[in-house]
Amino acid sequence: MEELQKLLAPYRAFITYTPLRTEVYAHALFDTDGAVMYLIEPRASLDPKEEALAAMKTAGDLPTAILVPGRRFDASGTRHGQGGGWYDRFLARVPSEWLRVGFCFDDQFSLVPLVRNAWDQPVDYICVIDRKSGGMKIYASGRLVA
Repeated sequence: MEELQKLLAPYRAFITYTPLRTEVYAHALFDTDGAVMYLIEPRASLDPKEEALAAMKTAGDLPTAILVPGRRFDASGTRHGQGGGWYDRFLARVPSEWLRVGFCFDDQFSLVPLVRNAWDQPVDYICVIDRKSGGMKIYASGRLVA
């Protein structure tokens, strides 16, 4: 968890999510004291364009990190969600300089590349949580970084 704390230390705003049953409770994994937080509720009934505008308004000019859930990730940042494309539409509308950090459990992670479609929005880092030990590995650009 110390490596995640180091990775996120420069960021003062976090766009996070209410986890579904199969998703990692990401924002509980690091210290967010004093940070601006924007929480995305379960996505089915939300408009990704409106959520992106609200998140950008909340974050303002602060260095921002988006915490992104997924059903499946690969080491290169490809993300597969619940199948509706909500996060792909949301991520396409927020600033590209915002750090994108995916969170998944070890059985949701693949070292083998997943199919990446033209509309898929990749993440910069993937935090992989071991379901048994609670330990974490962090991947970026196809390799283990922590």
